[in-house]
Amino acid sequence: MTSVTGEQFVLTHQGPSGLFTATITQVGAALRTFSLGEIDLVEPYSAEVKAPLCAGQVMAPWVNRLDHGQWKHNGKVLQNPITIVEQDNANHGLMLDYIYDLVSQTESSVTLAGLISPSAGYPFEVLTHVTYSLSDFGLEVTHRAVNRSLEAAPYATGAHPYFTFSAVDSADLILTSDATTLTLVNDRQIPVAEAATAGSDFDLRDGVRIGDRHIDEDLTGLPRDEQGLAHTYLRASDGRGLDVWQDATFKHVVIFTPKYFPTVLGGETSVAAIEPSTSAPNAFNSGRDLLWLEPGVEFVGRWGVGVTL
Repeated sequence: MTSVTGEQFVLTHQGPSGLFTATITQVGAALRTFSLGEIDLVEPYSAEVKAPLCAGQVMAPWVNRLDHGQWKHNGKVLQNPITIVEQDNANHGLMLDYIYDLVSQTESSVTLAGLISPSAGYPFEVLTHVTYSLSDFGLEVTHRAVNRSLEAAPYATGAHPYFTFSAVDSADLILTSDATTLTLVNDRQIPVAEAATAGSDFDLRDGVRIGDRHIDEDLTGLPRDEQGLAHTYLRASDGRGLDVWQDATFKHVVIFTPKYFPTVLGGETSVAAIEPSTSAPNAFNSGRDLLWLEPGVEFVGRWGVGVTL
């Protein structure tokens, strides 16, 4: 172990628009840095600190909050560790602090493996892989999971990157989404209903300046293009910026726009977490878009980031 976040896997790719670079951490398989030339595309952080606000980490086998850390299986209530004490929730799964194993690496890609071992709160063995790959178009991330148990296992996954476009002030970036459905939550951020985004404060079709709004919401009803991809955009006023896309396995996207992300220089900045997610929060209890992996069956899902200069 070379740092708090483990071994650092550095990727590079020279494309027509410039040199893409990315750094993936061993702990949490996190996207720690991602840039095009001198422009940071995620807010970077030091390898010597734990990922701030779960930055860039892989979420599995659930995403977002699990109510009281509990769910029922075969008539029994299963308990997972509480990670947000003030909300009495278990947040973002079991793999945030996992030390992933290197499977393969090239100059522009890396594949890491993480084994979810049976526990009191999740009595299943699921082998996961995540591949980060740079290309002329940007970054592509592929998630795989195989259930090695003898019965079907509930499963969800997602990613937690904090995007920026450092060529302009991050607070001035415009976030746009055509999502049609908002997940309504209680004061502990547990879903209680759904509502249309149209006409609400979370109708993002015309874009919102991230410095003007605090958003922490799960969105779904994502329109798809001809390739089945949904898109969330984070752009400067001149059109430069990011297209965060996700395939049909990722039915949700969580948008989180804190103004207090810690910078490497010790200050704070606005960022936009755009989190492709396969299920709703608390899906182990609601079943909403929860996957059930049959023994030996592989799940494959992809998301990525395109860049416009």
